[in-house]
Amino acid sequence: MYQVWSLYYGEFLALGFWGIVLTLARRILFGGLCREATLDNGEKGRMLKAMTLKFEKSYEVKVGIHDIPVFVKKYLCQERRFGIRLCRWRQLPERWTGIVLGAGFVEAVILRFLGFGGTFCLNRFLAGAAAAAVVRVSSLWFESESLWEQAEICLLDYVANTLYPRQMHVYDSFAEETAEPQESAETPEEHPGQKRGIVLEKEEEKLFQEVLSDFLGSST
Repeated sequence: MYQVWSLYYGEFLALGFWGIVLTLARRILFGGLCREATLDNGEKGRMLKAMTLKFEKSYEVKVGIHDIPVFVKKYLCQERRFGIRLCRWRQLPERWTGIVLGAGFVEAVILRFLGFGGTFCLNRFLAGAAAAAVVRVSSLWFESESLWEQAEICLLDYVANTLYPRQMHVYDSFAEETAEPQESAETPEEHPGQKRGIVLEKEEEKLFQEVLSDFLGSST
C-alpha cells in the first residue's frame, strides 16, 4: 500500500503540502501587515512609520502626491516579505495551484508518450489534480484578501486624514511667510499716486555736480 501511494502520489503530496504552507504563511503575513498598518494606542506600527518616511521624502524632493490611493497601492506592492513582493504574495498560493496541476498534466502526457500504461498515467494526473485541489481549498479556507483590504484602508485613512493635511499645513504656512516680504515691497506701478524721488549714490552725485558746473560754466 505504501509503495502504491509513493508511486502515484508521493511527489504531489509534497507539492500539496508546500502549497498549504504558502497559504498559511500568507495568512500570517497579511495578519501582521494589518496590525502594522493600524494605530495601536496612538503608537505607529512599522508600516505607518515607513509610510510616513516615504511620504515626507516625496515632498522633500518636490514630488507631488496627487492620487493617494495609487500612492498607497504602489507602496504596498513595492514592500517585500522574505524577499518576495507583497503583490506576489497575494497570488502565490493560487499560482502554486496552477503549477501543481500543470505538472501533473505534463507528466501524464510525457509518461504516455514514453509508453507507460494509460491507468498509470491517469493516476499520476489525478494525483496532481488532487494536490492542486487541496491547495485551492486551503487558500479559500485561510482567506487573506480581507486582511489585505483592511490594511489598505487603514493606510489610506492615515495618509489622507493625517499625513496629507499636516503636510499641506506646513507648506501653506511656509508659503505665507515667503509671500509677506513680497507683499510689503511696494513699487511705483502699484501706487501711481505716489511719486518716488530719485536717489543718487555719492559718486553719482559728485559726477552729476561736475557735469552740471561744466555745463553752466560753458553757457556763461
